[in-house]
Amino acid sequence: MSADVRSLEALREWLAVVKVYREELADAVGGINMEVRRAFDWVAEQGSQWARAVRKCEEDVVQAKAELAQRKFPNWDGKMPDTTVQEKNLRRAEAKLEHAGKQVLLCKSWLGRLPKLVEETYTGKGHKLQNFVDGDLLRGIASLERRLESLERYAQERTDYSSAPSALPPMPTAGDAT
Repeated sequence: MSADVRSLEALREWLAVVKVYREELADAVGGINMEVRRAFDWVAEQGSQWARAVRKCEEDVVQAKAELAQRKFPNWDGKMPDTTVQEKNLRRAEAKLEHAGKQVLLCKSWLGRLPKLVEETYTGKGHKLQNFVDGDLLRGIASLERRLESLERYAQERTDYSSAPSALPPMPTAGDAT
């Protein structure tokens, strides 16, 4: 096997760039995995917050019903007091309770669907990328390092390369054959 290597310095620079690429790629994969976990945590936290909101809304409904019940008795003059405000407050509290209950169900639904969606869209490809970063790319970097070391040893052993140890002489062209 032969190689037309013209610059060891260029190979060193390329190796450095590949190493940086591998580090950045590993960081990116780790970041994506972290974001997926954050998404699960966020949906679970939203579910907890809405569950607390349901309990608060239930208390508000009970309080609104109590206020309405207090106003349904006749005044000292025998007239029934106006309960429009209390009825409006009760409807508003019940609407908030219904909304919070729907949000709890929505969060539970997402917690059930999210693992499948992540599995379908990311997990397989993410594992392949992680295996590439941790396996193939590392092996490629190690192989390139070994070959670069061999080329550097070869260049040092050759006396005709001693003037430029980081660069091998250019290959002769057809016009140089004179």
